[in-house]
Amino acid sequence: MRFEITGENRLGITRDVVDALTSRGLDIRAFEVTPHHIYADIPAIGPDDFAELARSLMRVPGIRNAQPIDHLPTERRRAQLHATLAAMGDPVIAVNANGLIAQVNPAAQKIAGTAKQPLRDLPLASILTEPDIATLRHAGFSQSEREVTLGGQTYLLQVEPIGRVEDGSPVHNTGPREDDAPWGGVLIFHRAARLGRVITALQDHNQTEFGDIIGDSRALARVKTQAQRLAIVDAPLLILGETGTGKELFARACHRASKRHDQPFLALNCAALPEGLAESELFGYAAGAFTSARRGGKPGLLELADGGSLFLDEIGELSPYLQAKLLRVLQDGRFRRVGGTDEISVDVRIISATNRDLEAMSQTGSFREDLYFRLNVLSITLPPLRERREDIDALADYFIARAARQTERPCPKIARDALQWLVTRDWKGNVRELENTLFRAVALLDGDILAASDLQSAYGPHSASREAQSGTAPEPSPPQLANTAPSSANVAQPGFENTLIDQALLCGNHGMAMEMLEKNLLERLYPDYPSSRKLAARLGLSHTAVANKLRKYGIGA
Repeated sequence: MRFEITGENRLGITRDVVDALTSRGLDIRAFEVTPHHIYADIPAIGPDDFAELARSLMRVPGIRNAQPIDHLPTERRRAQLHATLAAMGDPVIAVNANGLIAQVNPAAQKIAGTAKQPLRDLPLASILTEPDIATLRHAGFSQSEREVTLGGQTYLLQVEPIGRVEDGSPVHNTGPREDDAPWGGVLIFHRAARLGRVITALQDHNQTEFGDIIGDSRALARVKTQAQRLAIVDAPLLILGETGTGKELFARACHRASKRHDQPFLALNCAALPEGLAESELFGYAAGAFTSARRGGKPGLLELADGGSLFLDEIGELSPYLQAKLLRVLQDGRFRRVGGTDEISVDVRIISATNRDLEAMSQTGSFREDLYFRLNVLSITLPPLRERREDIDALADYFIARAARQTERPCPKIARDALQWLVTRDWKGNVRELENTLFRAVALLDGDILAASDLQSAYGPHSASREAQSGTAPEPSPPQLANTAPSSANVAQPGFENTLIDQALLCGNHGMAMEMLEKNLLERLYPDYPSSRKLAARLGLSHTAVANKLRKYGIGA
C-alpha cells in the first residue's frame, strides 16, 4: 500500500518514522521525503492493517496525519513524462553525460531502433553520427537547431540540457560545483513536415472551406460543385481564372476538403521571386550551398509541405530551369536541394494557378508541354465577376463590414444607387478590385451612407474616362436612379428603366411625365437619405426645394 504522512519539518522526524515502520518488521519498497511530507510504499500493508499503522505513526512527535494514496510523487511524474513523450510525434532521445541513451519516446524507437532491440543503454553514436557526445558535452548540451540525419531521414535537431530545476536555475545555488554541469541532454528531432503544419496553423486561422466562399450565382455554384468533386481526388489540380477571381481561396478550400486536410498547406507566388531565390524557397538548400546559407541548410516548401498540399500561384511565370526541376517532383516525388547531393522523397499534392493560357504557352514553347500535362490532370476555371453580377450585393455587404472593422468605424449602409453603380462596372480586377474600391470608399466616407458618388471618388481620379472606354458607365439620367427593387438582380435588369420611360410616355403632357419621374426618383432615394437635408445634399439641391417636393408628393409624411 502507498500512503502519505504529513507533519512538522523538524530534524530527525524522518528517522523516527522509519524506526516506527521497521519496528513492525515491514519491508519498505519505496520511500520519498519532501518538507512536511513523507511518502512510502509497503506491499505488506493492506487496507485492514492501515488503520492500526496510522495510529502508531500518529504517536511519533510532530506527525499530524497519515492517509492512503494511489501513486507516489515519483511514480506520478514518471507516468506524466511517459505520456508526454508518447504524445510527441517527433523523435525525442535523452542521453546521460557519458553518451548512453537513457530514455526514448515511441517515435524515436520506431525510426532509429527495432521492437526487438530497445535503444535504452545503447551509445548515442550507434544511431547518430553528428553531433558526437564530446561536442555535446563541450557545448553544455545546449545547441541551436542544426540539420542531422536519423534513421535515414532528415531532421532539425534541438538540444536542451538536463540538470536544471523547474525555475531554470542551477541545481546548486551555493557557488560553482562539479555537480552543476549538466547531467546529460534531451535531443528533439523536428520533422520539416511538422514545422509545415505549424506554419499552416499560424497562417490559416479561418481554415477556408467551400461554404466560406461568398456567392450563390449559377456560375459560381457550378464551379464550387465541380471543385468539391475534384478536391477529394489525390492528383495535381490546375486552377485557371483571371486575376482577382479567388484562385488561392479555392486552393485552400480544395485542401480542406481533401484527405490531406490535417496536413500542411503552403503557398508560393512564382512571380514574386527571382529564379535563384524561388529555387531555394521551393527546394531548400544544403549546408554551404552559398555564402549566406544558414548553417546546417534549410528545408524548402516541398519538404515542409510533405504529406500535404503546395499551392504554386502564377505558375506560368516559372522559369524554364525551375519547370524542369518541378517536372521531376511531379514524376517521382524526388528532388535534390540546392547544392546538395542526396535525393529527398516527398509526398505532396501540387495545386497550381495562373491567369495565363498555359496551353497556348506550351504550343509556343514558353512553357514546357510535358509539365503542362502533368499539372493539368484536374482543372477548374473560375468565372470573372462580370459573369456573376448577382453576387456583388453579398460581396459588397461583406467587404463593407470588414472595411468598417479594419478602419474602426461604424458600418455604413450602402445606398441603392451605389449598388447599381457597382453592378454596372466590368471589374477587370474582379473581386480584388471590388474589395479595394469598397475599402477606399469606406475609409474616406464622412457620413453613414455609402452613395454612388463616394464609390466614384474611390474608384480613381480617371474613373469617368475608364468607364467611357469600357462602355460600362451608366447613363446619368434620372430613370437609372429610379429603380423600384433593392436587390442586385433587379438593379442589373436591362431595360427596366425603359419600362419607366414607357410609363412616362403615357402621360398627358411633358409636365405630368416629369412629375412622375421626379416622384419616382425621390421615392427611391428617400429610404437611403431619410431627411430633407440628406436628400438635398445627395441631389445637389437646396434644403427648401427638396422639402417642398417631399410635401408635394407626400413622401416621408
